[in-house]
Amino acid sequence: MAQSANIFLDEGQTGPGVEAQANDAGHESQVLSYKPDRGTAISILNAVAAGSSVGVPVAMKLRDTNGNLIPTNSTVYFAVKRAGQSSFHRISEEVTGLGHWHRTDLTTQLNTDNIDNSKVELQYPEASGKTGTPSNVTVRDIDEVAVMLVSQVEIDPAETVIQVDTDATEGPFSR
Repeated sequence: MAQSANIFLDEGQTGPGVEAQANDAGHESQVLSYKPDRGTAISILNAVAAGSSVGVPVAMKLRDTNGNLIPTNSTVYFAVKRAGQSSFHRISEEVTGLGHWHRTDLTTQLNTDNIDNSKVELQYPEASGKTGTPSNVTVRDIDEVAVMLVSQVEIDPAETVIQVDTDATEGPFSR
């Protein structure tokens, strides 16, 4: 079986190469980032076998320092910072309502009956000039991929869970 990058935050614990941090309330902020080991890369797939919709399945419970769920009108998306760039660029749709993730327990979010509701669809970066949806996004050791959040409330990484489904990642592999 192929190895998969394990991109997650589970109440303060993270996967290898993953960093978590609180967001800057009211501003676009990375809350989870992943950088492959030196000499490697990963692919984030825009489709998995489960479900019928395209997208990356993500299980989430975003909580503040009191353990309360953050507002449902918060926005989440994937972004990448390529080598030589100083900022992240959006590579997915913006999920502007977290109701599904708030109402549904973590296990149910990624089961076959609900997985399509938990998917975030990858998109080409606006500056690429391409249209449609990519089949995958490659993240090299000189790049960084992040889960970005815009919320009026700061999350607490020690209270928060974010899990990118390992079926949606390939690698790390040598580049």
